[in-house]
Amino acid sequence: MLAGKKRIGLFDSGLGGLSVLKTIWLETAGSHFIYYADLDNGPYGKLTKEKVLEISIKSFEFLLEKQVDAVLFACNSATSAAAQFLRQNHSIPIFGMEPAVKPATLANPGKPIAVFATELTLKEEKFKNLIEQLGSHNTYLPVPCEGLARLIDLGEWEKAWEFLNSILKGVIEETNIFVLGCTHYVFLKEKILSHYPNAKIYDGNQGTALHMKKILNLNGTEGNTLDIILNSCDSHYISVTEDIASQFSNSFSISVNHQLGKSSHV
Repeated sequence: MLAGKKRIGLFDSGLGGLSVLKTIWLETAGSHFIYYADLDNGPYGKLTKEKVLEISIKSFEFLLEKQVDAVLFACNSATSAAAQFLRQNHSIPIFGMEPAVKPATLANPGKPIAVFATELTLKEEKFKNLIEQLGSHNTYLPVPCEGLARLIDLGEWEKAWEFLNSILKGVIEETNIFVLGCTHYVFLKEKILSHYPNAKIYDGNQGTALHMKKILNLNGTEGNTLDIILNSCDSHYISVTEDIASQFSNSFSISVNHQLGKSSHV
């Protein structure tokens, strides 16, 4: 069944990367995806760059053991901390996520733009360089949302919305242009638009999906398949994973792997 299919590995600090996988899934065919959710260590936003690099290397090596043809860092924080280092040391195609600041800037020259992301993403040199390279006259408002990713991983959707909306109420007074710089936050995109219909929202999911499709030629004729691996057996995480994955796939499995060793299927 999997013969001839490209094997694409993805990892994230939790379940946020499933938002970009959903977009990739809908844009491609003929691939087998292996998604690893590092729930025990995530969220990464409060960790040091060195710690996230260490964790990302282990997650990357775990996916290599699965004989993947390419890897996506489906996490802005992990991309900032580790993607370039691993690209310098491996020949396998490595893709990453970054806040969609460029399309937001090009579409809204000279206007203030709010960037919602983790503390690690916002303070990293990669983000600062991204802003500098644009050379624009826009003002960028960093909006750290620590705690939001964990609420989303737990499927606490109402609490997640209340948390984010308490932030949005202040930000909307300064700008209606929002960049969602964390794959977790994309799950709340429609909710934001329903409450703030004049908001202009940008995220990197579509651009990443199309880029991977082009570079890897993900245009097979068979359907996609998916294995999801969690490193936590918490029933909340498993339930949320099933709910999210079933929104775009009817061909997936979920397993739990505590030490990146033997897996127990659920």
